Amino acid sequence: MNLEGRVVAVTGAASGIGAALAEEAAARHAAAVAVIDLDADGARATAERIAGRGVKAAAFACDIADIDEVERVATEVTETLGVPGLVCANAGVNPDATPLLDAEPGSLGWALSVNVVGTWATLRAFGRRMAAAQDPGWLLVTASEHAIGVPFAGNGFYTVSKHAVLGLSDVLRRELPEHIGISVVVPGLVATGLWNSGSLRPQELGGPTPSQDLPRALLARGVEPAAVAALALDGVEAERFLVATHPHVKRYADARKTDLAEAFAALEAAGVPDTSYDVMEMAQELVAEAPGAPGEQ
Repeated sequence: MNLEGRVVAVTGAASGIGAALAEEAAARHAAAVAVIDLDADGARATAERIAGRGVKAAAFACDIADIDEVERVATEVTETLGVPGLVCANAGVNPDATPLLDAEPGSLGWALSVNVVGTWATLRAFGRRMAAAQDPGWLLVTASEHAIGVPFAGNGFYTVSKHAVLGLSDVLRRELPEHIGISVVVPGLVATGLWNSGSLRPQELGGPTPSQDLPRALLARGVEPAAVAALALDGVEAERFLVATHPHVKRYADARKTDLAEAFAALEAAGVPDTSYDVMEMAQELVAEAPGAPGEQ
């Protein structure tokens, strides 16, 4: 997937990884960049930096948790800049880090509304337009090391949401038309303002939460967003589904792999028959057996 001469749209692009993705796309000679964020002033600042490099850019204010608003912005982007060749569904929040048994329902609702529903709404709104355009295109989803395994306890709602984002993307790659591809970047610690996202929690879900010192100190030790953005767009250009940015994350994947191996080894040891109940295989058999199926008389 070559970004040169293509329109690129990025959510969560006022700062952090999103701003870095928008600027990296411009550096790779995108024709135009749509900078989308709840923070309208921050989005304009990113767009101005890109325009200062001679690349067309426009800022769009949007709350991705509002499905209708995402549809509106997708229409505005398309009418203003054209149908994107790459859409980066990057916006996300990190609720307060609290053990699950002590956590507030509003934090779960907020994490799911932004990280899962908002990501789906972004992919849906732009993906439909890209599919109809028939030009080759790509979707990039920002997940997390929390989608690969469990880096640490205490941040359960964020982990739940990022597992869901990976699942959503994995299904979508099997449903997209052939001319649209998808990648998922799974970064580890990145030096962003994610630690302060609790200040944005809406009143109907409990209102803003106070910032926490530990997340702030941890994120300050992360890699720079520009490094993550460069690796993410390298992955898009190479058309890889999963894009890693932090080597240590392999430990979490290996731990999950070990759990799976042990689970299936236990089945084999118990003598459970190796009979396939693969849903897709069975569905194909039912379709083939249905009246009027090809080959049926």
